[in-house]
Amino acid sequence: MRKKSGHIPTGVIKKSNPVRFRYFRELSKLFPNRRNIMTPNGYFHIYGMISANSASSSYRIEFRSKGKKLMVLLHGIKMPENGLEGVPHIYKEESDLESGTISLCLFRNKPNQCEFTFGDDPQETIIPWTREWIYFYELFLMTGKWFGNGEHPQKTRGKSHKNR
Repeated sequence: MRKKSGHIPTGVIKKSNPVRFRYFRELSKLFPNRRNIMTPNGYFHIYGMISANSASSSYRIEFRSKGKKLMVLLHGIKMPENGLEGVPHIYKEESDLESGTISLCLFRNKPNQCEFTFGDDPQETIIPWTREWIYFYELFLMTGKWFGNGEHPQKTRGKSHKNR
């Protein structure tokens, strides 16, 4: 089978990444999009639309993997008047105010407290976590208060500390 543009077609699996490939396939079924890709090194991008519930706005979402990391980005999102200041559970350095892209903090990713792995079922982890984040974000935009639970990202030694 011929590789095209350095990407692996959906039907080809790289032997070193079968778990990540399975996760890519599961997310691609939930968010079918012709732009979904998996690179030869096992990294992927999944694009789609998501909302917290039927009464919520729909948002463009991107799942991006790199190494053992999974980033969840919401694109074209309405920003608060004061920008990203005060918005909890985001990674500011990976978010872009100009384009309305927010990088979500959805889970702990510490060595002894890792809440996510690529072996997890996305419909039981990353998808409901994202929907919950959207729900609380929409409340935050209305009230200025975050009603969700979990730990907020904290700065330690100049770097973002990933917590849920």
